[in-house]
Amino acid sequence: MNRDDLIQMMVKLLQASFEEHGAAEMLKAAPDSPLVGAEAVVSSMALVAFITDVESTVTQDFGFETTLVNEKALSRKNSPFRSIATLADYILELAAEAGRSETVSKEINA
Repeated sequence: MNRDDLIQMMVKLLQASFEEHGAAEMLKAAPDSPLVGAEAVVSSMALVAFITDVESTVTQDFGFETTLVNEKALSRKNSPFRSIATLADYILELAAEAGRSETVSKEINA
């Protein structure tokens, strides 16, 4: 699991969500797509569904089971949910902390 793989997977998931909700013509998912805040490309309900999809896909594709919405994530000064890229960095951080360094390839430019 590396940063580029995670970003690519999440871009595909977000774009599929846009298509499912008829917004694909207006929105294109990208690594810098804002997930929270005034410029967010998704509603709060769509964000919950997206995060659930990401958790499931990370478990299925990379064998790493995690919960992304937790006290650690919510207490940070800078939310890991700001964009797809920051969420990828957070997933890699959680995997490294869980001792999954054999499946993590860090390419983070923090």
